[in-house]
Amino acid sequence: MILKSSKLPFLKGDILLILFLCIIIVLLFVPSFSGADEKLTAEIFYEGELVSTVSLSEKEKEEMTVGNCVLLLEKDGVSFVSSDCHDKLCVKRGKLKRKGDTMACVPERVVAVIKGESKEDFHIATY
Repeated sequence: MILKSSKLPFLKGDILLILFLCIIIVLLFVPSFSGADEKLTAEIFYEGELVSTVSLSEKEKEEMTVGNCVLLLEKDGVSFVSSDCHDKLCVKRGKLKRKGDTMACVPERVVAVIKGESKEDFHIATY
C-alpha cells in the first residue's frame, strides 16, 4: 500500500504573508472611518472671495443661491442643485461629505470646500 502525502496548497510562509497583507489593508482603511463624528463646516466662495461659512452639523436642509448656482446645505454634506453652466459637472459631482472635499463650478466661479476641526491635512483615498 502506497501512502499519498497530503500537500497543502500553501506553505506556512504563504499563509503568514497573506495574513500580514490582510492586516495592513485593514489598518489602511481604519483612519478613513474614524473622522465620522467630526464637526464639519462648508466654506462657499464666489469669484475668489469667501461668501459664507456654514456649520453643517447644525443644518437640517437649506438652499443657498450664490451667483447663478443653487447649493443644497444639509447635515451630511453640500451639493450643487442647479447651475447656469453648460456642462453641469458641478451638479453631476454629487455631495461633498468629507473634510477636504472640494467642488467648483468654474464657469460660474463658485467653489465649495468642506473643512473639519482636526489638524490632519491628508486623505487616505484620492479620487
